[in-house]
Amino acid sequence: MDEFSFIEYLKKKIPARGRVRLGIGDDAAVLDIAKDKMLAVSTDVIVENVDFRIKTLSPEKIGRKALAVNLSDIAAMGASPSAFVISIGKPARVTTTWLKRFYSGLLALATQYDVPCIGGDLSRSKEFFANVTIFGEVSLDHLVKRSGATHGDWIAVTGALGGSIIRHHYDFTPRVREGVFIAGHITPTAMIDISDGLVQDLTHILKASKVGAVLDLDKIPVSRDAKKMSSGSKMKALSHALSDGEDFELLFTVPPWQKMMLAKSWRKKFPKVPLAWIGKIEGKAPRISWRRDGERILPPKLIQKGFSHF
Repeated sequence: MDEFSFIEYLKKKIPARGRVRLGIGDDAAVLDIAKDKMLAVSTDVIVENVDFRIKTLSPEKIGRKALAVNLSDIAAMGASPSAFVISIGKPARVTTTWLKRFYSGLLALATQYDVPCIGGDLSRSKEFFANVTIFGEVSLDHLVKRSGATHGDWIAVTGALGGSIIRHHYDFTPRVREGVFIAGHITPTAMIDISDGLVQDLTHILKASKVGAVLDLDKIPVSRDAKKMSSGSKMKALSHALSDGEDFELLFTVPPWQKMMLAKSWRKKFPKVPLAWIGKIEGKAPRISWRRDGERILPPKLIQKGFSHF
């Protein structure tokens, strides 16, 4: 059973109840805490030799990544981060000096986003890991789930994609401000952060929303690093953009009548953050069709299907 099949198993085994408005299966769980105010809760663990290599990445960058991936999940819900806790597994070979530097990188990003650390836990382990649980606030009107995409919606993505292994996986900018703006300025129908690859994460939206999609290959924003990894091959660079994990950009769907309004306001609000319209929601089966220059084509060959932790 792969990672996502097991998550589906847990969704059926552990149904949402009580004050849980949204349970397992989205970027964050959501709890009702007061009238029109909800608490978004997400947790993410980064593990040595799975999400980073201690020998090639500084402790400050690893600490930054531990919080950044969680901020990205909160952003995907349209929520504002409030606080977080962190648990650490420390091998004997990791020194106290190294750990202090780890926290220095973590807390620098926390200060930048005004999200305080309010506790956590420390333990021994064979390999280093850091698990952050983050809390955010969101109103019912601004909450964005994966499950609301409908026929005719436009599909949009922030930033550029692919090649994150070179540097982007640890120095990316969590799209918190952008997520709050999207949720508050228009009515996005679905949203997710791209942590496991564009195709795989779009498929999560399609399955949750019970719809299909058509993507325009010539509209996919390909990063410089993806091109750098591809030795001049445009198709290989495009494949990286479609399937590489850890881009941590926002992927969302927008009703047709709101597309132009968002595009215009986006250029004023975030002039340095690209926004690309890469396709539309079409059909009822949760699968992706492909176009190039407006013409239907066969599916491209991908370097990988997307990242999986199992």
